[in-house]
Amino acid sequence: MRHNMGKIERVIRFILGVVLFMVGWRVLDALAVFGAAATTSSIVGVVLAVIGLINIVTGLLAYCPLYALLHFNTCEACRIGETHKHMPV
Repeated sequence: MRHNMGKIERVIRFILGVVLFMVGWRVLDALAVFGAAATTSSIVGVVLAVIGLINIVTGLLAYCPLYALLHFNTCEACRIGETHKHMPV
């Protein structure tokens, strides 16, 4: 599988994704405890959780569809023409 993200960005995306997912989940959990209906806070919780999941998946796969659309690549080894043996996947 092709990739377009470097190692540092993968780690940052994964960590940021976990944080965003947990914050979104906590917002939804807190609203469920108080029995709140679908409010702006619940929408924010869902959006944060989804953005977190997207970051987790793109960090694990080392592939960002938006980067591919924009022809952007942050993998240094790929840009200088090395083989793709540096990827664990």
